[in-house]
Amino acid sequence: MLLLLLLLAGHISIAQQSVTLVGKVTDEKTGKPLPFANVFINNSSIGTNADENGNYKLPDLQIGNLELAVSFLGYETIKQTLRFEQPGTKTVLFKLKEGMELQGVTVYARKDKKREKHLKVITRELLGNNQFSKLCKIVNPEVLRISLDDNGHLSAQTTNALVIENQALGYRIHQDLDDFDYFAGKVYYGGSTRFELLVPKDEAQKKRWRENQKVAYRGSLKHLIASMASDSLREEGFQVYQVIPDSLRRFNTVRSAPGYNTIKNHLNNRIEQVRGMRLVRPGELSTERLIVSKTTLEVFNMQKRGRSPYSDMPFSYTQISMPQGYMVVTPQGWVVMPMGFEIAGDLGNDRFANLLPADWKREDWLPRAVYDTFVFKNNKWKSGVPVGLYAILVQESA
Repeated sequence: MLLLLLLLAGHISIAQQSVTLVGKVTDEKTGKPLPFANVFINNSSIGTNADENGNYKLPDLQIGNLELAVSFLGYETIKQTLRFEQPGTKTVLFKLKEGMELQGVTVYARKDKKREKHLKVITRELLGNNQFSKLCKIVNPEVLRISLDDNGHLSAQTTNALVIENQALGYRIHQDLDDFDYFAGKVYYGGSTRFELLVPKDEAQKKRWRENQKVAYRGSLKHLIASMASDSLREEGFQVYQVIPDSLRRFNTVRSAPGYNTIKNHLNNRIEQVRGMRLVRPGELSTERLIVSKTTLEVFNMQKRGRSPYSDMPFSYTQISMPQGYMVVTPQGWVVMPMGFEIAGDLGNDRFANLLPADWKREDWLPRAVYDTFVFKNNKWKSGVPVGLYAILVQESA
């Protein structure tokens, strides 16, 4: 009965803390409405279409930061970061500019051999090279404007949204590619991303998609951040080390025998292992957390073998740095304010083939209000958990 009451209270609490966005999408010059424009939260599956008069409504949004994107065929996609600290109905109007031709690039003909060669590189870099890549495809490559400059940089932009169908995870991805640059084996790209749920042909496909989504989540950046926020890094298969500032180090150098660089030689000298609670701070709102570190984080996925700098840690390795010293996230692992954070290594190889929308949820999580108040441990509900703290619900043996 207590659990049932908590669940009901959770639903009421969530409803009271939500934001509803309403507004209109119009042409910037003429003021005429743009019917059926796409209005969506960037990098998520949360979105809607305006009606025939350009009016839209997005209900049940979480308070905090949201990056809203609006697109319409023949117009420039716009993005706007919004912050809502109070629940209720908010009005946001959007005025779109007609699309502009890309200047200063050499455009290859659709069937040009050079274009086909460059398109293979772009496809590989966007979709990745993992177990799900072969089940992904770019539906409309003709919207890509491709160029190769004299310095060897391969660049691309889209005239309309690039459509990627991911039959492994069950999504159709609409990607407005503002910038793509590939050079010397490194790729940088950015733009607005909208996830659309595909309709499964049967229950078996629906179940398969869900299982694949869980595989994609396991060991992902989203999983890592959620584990930090719930202080369950070890339980979730991660080990995180923080670089010690130079002023606090006992020794200035770390000595290792040639070809035998062990993490033990660096531990508590150059780096130290940290728990999630060491890195996480409360945000201004109950829906926000701050991941704080002024030095680089070295992350190991202990469930996945891989290359690392250390001979005694043969696990997938990632470096994360935050130039501003922090980033803003949600307890579910959604990065709402990246603040320019940089990722190198295993997690830096994530591509659209194994990318989940920011609003994807684990099915083993209870409503937020339950986690705000109770954690189930050793067959007992333990109260006193800080408001807003999400913890993975585990039953531990006595």
